[in-house]
Amino acid sequence: MNTRTLWAAAATVLAVTVLPACSSDSDTTTDEATTTTSADTTDTEPTTAAETTSGTAEAPVDAAELQTQMDVFFDPAAPVDAKIAVIENGEARTAVITQFNEVLTGYPLTAAVGEVNGVDDTTVTAVTEIAGPHGGAPVTLTFTEVDDAWLLADDSTCSVLEMGRLTCE
Repeated sequence: MNTRTLWAAAATVLAVTVLPACSSDSDTTTDEATTTTSADTTDTEPTTAAETTSGTAEAPVDAAELQTQMDVFFDPAAPVDAKIAVIENGEARTAVITQFNEVLTGYPLTAAVGEVNGVDDTTVTAVTEIAGPHGGAPVTLTFTEVDDAWLLADDSTCSVLEMGRLTCE
């Protein structure tokens, strides 16, 4: 058996064993979730799912602005000076960013910034799809506001660089 066959077999076994565990053939439902009492009702407007949050703060920056930073960071034609301007501690990372630019010329990468979630007034996280010639994967990157500019946080910069076997140290 080759590696591809082994992976396919493993995926099949996983699908057959895990997916049925996620389903339920029970027809029983409870009315507790839909029961209301007069004490539960108010004169306020109902909220929609889009209006509710799961404890995540509203992001002080939008995905488009962060995407602009990522476009510069992953552009193999962008000069090192432009790249260090979009990352936290950029000056300290000049040597490794120079190496990263060399990697990008032979192995181009792209980033697509998705959902942005606020952490606090000067920090956000963004689910970002980083893709190359062999596919992509979503990663959560952190951005921080420094002098009115949103920069890729140092830890996230180093994580991305490590994908290319480069280190920040």
